[in-house]
Amino acid sequence: MLDEFFECQLKEVERCLSPALDNRKISSLFLVGPTGTGKTSVAKWILETHFQGQSVYVNCWKYRTSHDVLSEVLFTFQIPVFGRESTSDLVTKVERIARRKSTIVCLDEVDRLQDVDLLYTLARSGIGLILASTHYHTLVTLPSRIKSSLSLTEVEFPQYSVEELVSILKDRIEYSLRPGVLASKLLRIIATAARGDARVGLETIRRAAIRAEERNGRKIALLDVKAASTEANKLRLEYFLSKLNDHQRIIYDILTKEGRLDSGSVYRSYFGRVQNPVVDRAYRKYMRRMVELGLVKERGLGRWKSFEVSV
Repeated sequence: MLDEFFECQLKEVERCLSPALDNRKISSLFLVGPTGTGKTSVAKWILETHFQGQSVYVNCWKYRTSHDVLSEVLFTFQIPVFGRESTSDLVTKVERIARRKSTIVCLDEVDRLQDVDLLYTLARSGIGLILASTHYHTLVTLPSRIKSSLSLTEVEFPQYSVEELVSILKDRIEYSLRPGVLASKLLRIIATAARGDARVGLETIRRAAIRAEERNGRKIALLDVKAASTEANKLRLEYFLSKLNDHQRIIYDILTKEGRLDSGSVYRSYFGRVQNPVVDRAYRKYMRRMVELGLVKERGLGRWKSFEVSV
């Protein structure tokens, strides 16, 4: 069951996908918003509920190449792939599926996809796409021919407020914890520490409950919450850091060690630590990406802009 906070997004996704129920072409979608705001939950729920047998979910963090994505699509439709086929052969097989029935492919974390031409190939084959990303600029740099072939409807998933997150977590613990195990005051502390990320909040509760059980406590205590929150946010940080390339990791390490630095100082430090530094334009793109992931905070404008780590 999905939360009431997904209602608007769910209705828009259903509206765009509903033609597939009559074997007609759908309006492709771009689901965008911070991590832990329900993009994956909504996509998976509606595909599993209404479009079983004609839809595929693929996480591009795990399957990054065209060959990997196409193979996963074919596996889902129980079409064997032996690994020796060329990408063009796989495309031909996927096209046959699309000709037989209206097909939906969800590409989660699409910003990790190595070959964006695959989007053009799938769209031109008549496949409906659901693209999901935490990165608002994921599609900005796509070639115009790909953008025009996609004709995406954007559905935004905004970050949860503390009150919304309290409501979501409260609903979850009714099914997983005995009444009175987690006090309302501690639940609010967990929601605040999760910073709008429902997955972090749920993981904090899970780890706090395990800690309470290990010490034979009948209730979750503040010390359990503090320790669990630290662990859950560490996992969140590791997840975001795994999204960075080598250049961004170096920049993040510089800010971690040096603290707040103006943009010029960050670039000079980065320039001195790598053999093949990127040009200024790519550097600005890297910094914007880290800010959007919530790893880095920026202050000021133009020549007075500065950066520091935020988690």
